[in-house]
Amino acid sequence: MPLTPFHLGPGLFFAMLWRRFFNIFAFLLGSVVMDFEPLILIFVRQCYYCPHHDFFHTILGAIVGSLILTFLLWVFRKELNKLSLKFKISQNFSFKVLFLSSLSAWLLHIFLDSLVHNDVFPFWPSLYNPILIGRQLLWPLHLILFILGILGLILFYKYYVKYKFHSSASRES
Repeated sequence: MPLTPFHLGPGLFFAMLWRRFFNIFAFLLGSVVMDFEPLILIFVRQCYYCPHHDFFHTILGAIVGSLILTFLLWVFRKELNKLSLKFKISQNFSFKVLFLSSLSAWLLHIFLDSLVHNDVFPFWPSLYNPILIGRQLLWPLHLILFILGILGLILFYKYYVKYKFHSSASRES
């Protein structure tokens, strides 16, 4: 999907808003990783206008995909924790927190895609999408996702500067 980066907006916003409960890496990756599926399907089917949302855009796909993503993040948890600490962000890298973070973001992505894409069936194997509104919502939705991204960046900046300020002030004392 060409507009996948817009899904990072709510991912960053909610990850920063509830950073005590979620792992930021898992939430951000969980909000975009499933969009490799449409990219692969476009190349395999060689048809841009064919349906390109499939298994990983379902609730069952979110559970399976989140388990895979969680396992990968858990394997690299030490390296990711070092990276987090460089940004002065303490995070929980337990399997449970990684899974819940990834799954929450994945389900948010599916919900948002279900609003506008007629080939997303969250309750697969049922081919019924009860929350489909239609493509007329696509650009207003992407504007909302963009705004959430800006707000997420502001929260990240405020948290980073606040933590950095308190850290440097305590060192000077």
